Amino acid sequence: MSSQSFIPVCTPCFLGKEEEYTSEAVRTAWVSSSGAYISKFEEAFSAYCGTRHGVTTSSGTTALHLALRALDVGPGDEVIIPNFTMVAVLAAVLYCGATPVFVDATMDTWCLDTSLLEKKFSEKTKALIVVHTYGHPVDME
Repeated sequence: MSSQSFIPVCTPCFLGKEEEYTSEAVRTAWVSSSGAYISKFEEAFSAYCGTRHGVTTSSGTTALHLALRALDVGPGDEVIIPNFTMVAVLAAVLYCGATPVFVDATMDTWCLDTSLLEKKFSEKTKALIVVHTYGHPVDME
């Protein structure tokens, strides 16, 4: 495939010490689950968010699942999600035994159309997951 016929979904942006840090993580065998970089990230992220703790997970799916469980989402609950997103969002809802309620995306950003939300909420709605697609933020107002 020539580079002229390929349109990337996402292009990585390396601006600093990514190669050095990645090589160090591989050399020290701390490439996942634990180690200095995990602790550094958790501390920096929690400081950035203004919270006492930050917790990493093994994947985005795991993070979404844990967030829903922390909200006590389970069978009989509904979770509103965008109809255009990664399957992990749907999987996290289903892992909890909850029912996904899909909301269409906007044509210009492919993000959840917030103008359609009011009709989707019910007495069973326990959570709403928004996904900022391809760098486009959802209209959160």
